[in-house]
Amino acid sequence: MRNSLELADSRISGIALSDGIATVHFSHGYIHKSAGSPGKDRGTGWSQEAQLVLSEVATLGSMPSLPNTIAEGFLEVGGIRHDLIPLPFKRRVGARLHLVFVDGGHLEFAGMKPYVELLGMPIYLEDFS
Repeated sequence: MRNSLELADSRISGIALSDGIATVHFSHGYIHKSAGSPGKDRGTGWSQEAQLVLSEVATLGSMPSLPNTIAEGFLEVGGIRHDLIPLPFKRRVGARLHLVFVDGGHLEFAGMKPYVELLGMPIYLEDFS
């Protein structure tokens, strides 16, 4: 089974920056699970707490109102845009996170060595095709 974190429809509860490490906390990460390509082929949707971590982040810029739900977004790593982040995910290169929230707020910052960590237990939401 293949898994991916879909940024759209996921909910961010907080973002912390400490010693150049940015941690984006997803209180609800929308996880696609599929035997084929998650988000494209038949599968299931799940909710799971998660965090996206980037190191060597200089600044986060203006912070959007949080908690907030993502309307659209991507994580660009090595020139590849990920609307759905394949899981597990850990890279050793630079990355740029770009998010637009349902209330019109936005966030963009760059860092190095992005990884996604799933927390807690997944909760089944739906079947999709």
